[in-house]
Amino acid sequence: MTDLSLWGNGDAHTILPTEKLCASPLSRVWPITLTIGAALACVTAVAGAQTVKPVSVWSGVYTAAQNKRGEEFHADVCTMCHGPRLNGAGQSEMPPSPAIAGGTFLRKWSGQTVAALFIIVRHTMPPDSPGTLTDQQSIDSIAHMLAVSGIPAGNRELPLDPGALAGIVIEAQP
Repeated sequence: MTDLSLWGNGDAHTILPTEKLCASPLSRVWPITLTIGAALACVTAVAGAQTVKPVSVWSGVYTAAQNKRGEEFHADVCTMCHGPRLNGAGQSEMPPSPAIAGGTFLRKWSGQTVAALFIIVRHTMPPDSPGTLTDQQSIDSIAHMLAVSGIPAGNRELPLDPGALAGIVIEAQP
């Protein structure tokens, strides 16, 4: 027998010669992958079993304070590409960028959730350093995008919870 431990300390498992073919690093990972996959399936099943009526962005899903934080962040980080009015008219020497507020933006995103927009903002912005925004900066930026689009503020902040954001739908018009 050959002593090959799954954990590197000789205590976890003794592999028989016939098991050597299965002792690859991948065979050690599959139980973890299977466990994660099963957990995700359970979460998906539970989430799917809950019937939550989607909420429109037009129902006051962010606060004025959240918009203010997003406006300040936008002025510091996003204006160079997206312009001060979020219309994509950034610096002339920069490549064109999309409008992130207004009618064109709302039509493009209509029917999609704030969760989808959050993922894009959080993981792809800014383009020269993607994934560096915090969750709070990302959600505050989205609140500002909604405010500039003419969507009214409410008395509850956009949450940081992706599940809750998945229940908020972007609509071009109320």
